[in-house]
Parts: sequence; C-alpha cells; structure tokens
Amino acid sequence: MLPVQGTRLARITRILVTNAHQHSRSGLPGGTVRVVLDQTRPSLPHLYVTDQGPRNPGSLQYPQMNPGSSTSGLAVLNHLALSWIPSWTWDGNRIQQTTVEVILDLS
Repeated sequence: MLPVQGTRLARITRILVTNAHQHSRSGLPGGTVRVVLDQTRPSLPHLYVTDQGPRNPGSLQYPQMNPGSSTSGLAVLNHLALSWIPSWTWDGNRIQQTTVEVILDLS
C-alpha cells in the first residue's frame, strides 16, 4: 500500500468511526466500534465498520447521505471510496448493529 492510499484509508476509517460515535450507541459509555480491513482482494480491499445500532431503540436509522451536503462525512466517503453499502442486523424489535462496507480502489 502506498502512502497516499494509506492516507485515504485512514481518512475513510476516521469518518466512519466518528459517525458511529456521533449517531449510534457506540458513542455511549462502554460503546464499541469494530473495524475490519479485508485484504484478500489486493486491488479492491474491503473495509467494514460496525457500530452498535441507533441510540434510540425504536429508531430505524441507518447510514444515508444527506443530498444537500457535499461536506458531510458520508458525502466525503462517497468521493473517496469506489462504493459503500450500509447493512444492519435486526432482532425483530430493533437494529442491533449497523455495518458500512466500503470498497476501496487502491490500484
């Protein structure tokens, strides 16, 4: 990985971890964020950032880009990454975890 690629990866990771702390239970005392970099596809590594789901138990919030903002974290992510996809686990009552999968083009 070249320094410029590492800088881009670090910036994307920082955006997603910051968003998780700001918008999910991960930002509450004792909260956690899991970060995994899958490098099994060297030219298209995948980054997975998983938080502990929305702060409000009844909320169905998931990561989505604000169409009016070009400077929000997800708008910047959209510019830096090849693509990103949110997903979540559901226990029948609420979202338990939210994961953002980011596909990076480091070639």
